[in-house]
Amino acid sequence: MRDIPPRWSSFLVRYYHRGIILIAAGLALVLMLSTPPAQWLPVGAMTILLFAVATEMLPVSLLHGGTQVTLGFPIVCTVIAMYGTVPAMAVDSLPTLLAGVLLNRSYPLRHRLRWGMFNAAQSAISAGTAGIVYYWCSAGATGFLTIHTLLALTLAAVVYLMVNALLVSVAGALYNREPLPNIWQYMLRIVLPTYILVMPLSILLILLLRTYHVAGFIMVAVPFLAARECFRQRIQQIRNYRETIRALGLLVQHAHPYTSGHLRRASQMAISVATRLGVPARHIELLPEAAALHDLGKVGVDEAVLNKLTPLTEADWQMIRSHPLKGAEIVSGIKHIEPVALWITLHHERPDGKGYPFGLKLGEIPIEAHIIAVVDAFDAMVGDDEKGEQRPYRKPKTVPEAIAELQKGAGTQFHPEVVRAFIDALAAGEFGVEHAKHAVSAVAKRQAVA
Repeated sequence: MRDIPPRWSSFLVRYYHRGIILIAAGLALVLMLSTPPAQWLPVGAMTILLFAVATEMLPVSLLHGGTQVTLGFPIVCTVIAMYGTVPAMAVDSLPTLLAGVLLNRSYPLRHRLRWGMFNAAQSAISAGTAGIVYYWCSAGATGFLTIHTLLALTLAAVVYLMVNALLVSVAGALYNREPLPNIWQYMLRIVLPTYILVMPLSILLILLLRTYHVAGFIMVAVPFLAARECFRQRIQQIRNYRETIRALGLLVQHAHPYTSGHLRRASQMAISVATRLGVPARHIELLPEAAALHDLGKVGVDEAVLNKLTPLTEADWQMIRSHPLKGAEIVSGIKHIEPVALWITLHHERPDGKGYPFGLKLGEIPIEAHIIAVVDAFDAMVGDDEKGEQRPYRKPKTVPEAIAELQKGAGTQFHPEVVRAFIDALAAGEFGVEHAKHAVSAVAKRQAVA
């Protein structure tokens, strides 16, 4: 979606917001008309509503883009099972709207209202859809917490997650002009583990409310707060190690200023290519770190050798070929990114076995190392027009020339499937409209030959 002009992007976001709000209002109206008024917001659901407001006012900030999550999801599942779909929609949407307006005071009120209404609407749609699925799947069940109803509640939770992630992902893709699959996969990676961990709290809350009624909230408050604190500490731990990664990346940039934009662009490209190739989500999450640190070992290489304008000697080449192992040695002790050390070690290996440091062949090299090799080579060839982005020992190539080099090296220097996925992503505008113009012709020629 990068090729959507900013003016059209803003237009689409605005009308997407309005469409979601209208759909939520329509769904709520239909469900309210089909439900007896006395069941809309019973006393128990009103009490849960206050509890939900409290949880929404205690969000945990995630790692990227200012995204925040709360532990309101198990409360919504509880209301669906105990009181029905309409109360669940209210319990999910009203606290979301209230928190959206009261929190994030640094934004103008108009902005908070607009996004608060959208988030409330998409929450209502998610809860409404999940409620419909629950009552459709649990029809005819005898008893409350039976295998039948538990399976229905689990399926409803999955539907809630998928609908919620999809609606938010579409908004993020339109707003940031990013490919929808990238946003969608990121949302699932972040939200899915959280929801799986807190899902048992729904069953606990149902049992306590059925046994102790409103007093059950006091008993469940401690597990809720404990779960939130564990999640917050986990996010903080990941944030700390990513700060370490960022510091190491800055070390490379200070040592070699021309790598500043290169490392950022290589990280973005690696994610798009990996997504197209179906790389596991966990590895996609680590690829930006690997792309940012793949040349970390160069800090241990004499700068005079790296910037040498005359032909390199055999001793020079030996020094340069040592940088993958040096970089891997530096990052091997960092928790949570163990696979990255292997990818850094092997990112100069080649399918034909003529790479370094081990001379491995196709099939012996992880696909992630192949991805780093392709995005690194392309951006190193093209560079950037900004001052300081050009390499002192090599004149930059044009985009068509760089594409031709990748195609020429496919099967020998580069993995052919990675080259294909990279050019397809380039043609789709995922790396900028200007690059796409040149890549489209390359894709057309490939299709004509096929």
